[in-house]
Amino acid sequence: MASLKQSLKKLGKNTQAVALRTTDRNLRLAVTGLAGAGKTAFITGLVNQLLHSGLTDTGSQLPLWRVARDSRLYGVKRDLQPDLTIPSFNYDAAIQSLTTEPQSWPVSTRNISELRLAIKYRPAKGLLAKLTDSATLYLDIVDYPGEWLLDLPMLKQSFQQWSAHQSTRKNILQRSVHFEAFSQMLTSIELAAAADELKLQQITDLYQKVLQDCVSNDGFYYAQPGRLLLPGELEGTPVLALFPLLDLDELAFEALEQSAPNSFYHTLKQRYYEYVSRVVKPFYQDYFAKFDRQIVLVDCFTPLNRGREQFDDMKAALHGVVESFHFGQSSLLKRLFSPKIDKLLFAASKVDHVTRDQQGNVLSLLTQLIQQSQQLAKFEGCEVETMAISAIKSTSHGMVKQEGKEIEVVRGIELNERKPVTLFPGEVPKSLPSADFWDKQGFEFINFAPCNNQHTSRSSADFEHIRLDHVLQFLLGDKLK
Repeated sequence: MASLKQSLKKLGKNTQAVALRTTDRNLRLAVTGLAGAGKTAFITGLVNQLLHSGLTDTGSQLPLWRVARDSRLYGVKRDLQPDLTIPSFNYDAAIQSLTTEPQSWPVSTRNISELRLAIKYRPAKGLLAKLTDSATLYLDIVDYPGEWLLDLPMLKQSFQQWSAHQSTRKNILQRSVHFEAFSQMLTSIELAAAADELKLQQITDLYQKVLQDCVSNDGFYYAQPGRLLLPGELEGTPVLALFPLLDLDELAFEALEQSAPNSFYHTLKQRYYEYVSRVVKPFYQDYFAKFDRQIVLVDCFTPLNRGREQFDDMKAALHGVVESFHFGQSSLLKRLFSPKIDKLLFAASKVDHVTRDQQGNVLSLLTQLIQQSQQLAKFEGCEVETMAISAIKSTSHGMVKQEGKEIEVVRGIELNERKPVTLFPGEVPKSLPSADFWDKQGFEFINFAPCNNQHTSRSSADFEHIRLDHVLQFLLGDKLK
């Protein structure tokens, strides 16, 4: 009898091991967004909330995350990341920036990075609930620059098509003080003549300055090649000595096709395809196409401050990116051999920068802003959600009297001058702004400095948030039942 009990016990343990091996226990979450959307701050805030959640905490900061609300979450800890060739997300440095005086936002994303969390919980349903009292979901969070993401549409374009597309953006490029010098040097070379490496680099340097001006100074988004903005390990390599040929018609391209293989034209064309095949395509295949879930952070306020052209540019950039996503419902076998994004979340970030009565408007605006992209994703079988969130709340809300009426305001520390401010930032449009809307806009969406909670304890997270529990439930809830 003892031998039979021992055999049954051993069989049970083997069954548990098989169940855990064959059950989907790993999830890869990609975090991205266009420039200034707050990717690093989002990941830092999310990880901070997770590391402070579990049975030792009341879970009050994450009431909508069901596994925590039901007291089934044992805890979350950092674990060794699986890919040793990817830089680690520097969570500790980000926390130090946010909590050390003077508090500042973490350094923006400049390269791909990864962080793994082990989420230990008690299963409530299915086979796991019958076999074990605890299970672990390994969550890999991958951060990468939004500037690199903007290159994905190039996978479907020839050099001629790409140049033609950049020509349609000439009115934007011309805003840079460096555009005239770039244009003059470009027109000064004979494209059919033998290429000169020094001249190619000089023109590239000017084009790089044009792109940097458009993004940093003028508030535009759709800058290609993205690696000219954030070269990473490709700094100074010939594959980045690349720029478009503007204002050439089809006849001009056909004529240049007859030039010698070492001509400026063919050299640029070759480098374009090298860039696509050696930089853009590997990024897509090695990382992007292997994500299970994707969150796209959208800063709606900066383009509203800037104007109509910047707002439309953001919309076009978002749609161009989403067209490149690899969507589809994902089963275990599909995830092992042909991974696809089966859940996509568009999140309007920094929603704490507006009054509470305007947060519904932000959500409505975001929904309309990505409507075309949302339809595309849903058509491919992907579950799509939109939210208005703040991963790290940097303001407080209050009421003030003005002309005998009470109005809602936000209070915080202005980022640049470090002075306390109390203001009504403006009314966020509920729908996509019409042409005449921009003539009468009255926004004052400013950047606030971060601030950690005044009454932080070891059992609570360092920061307040808005709807991170909703984010967690949507992205992870189905894996933690």
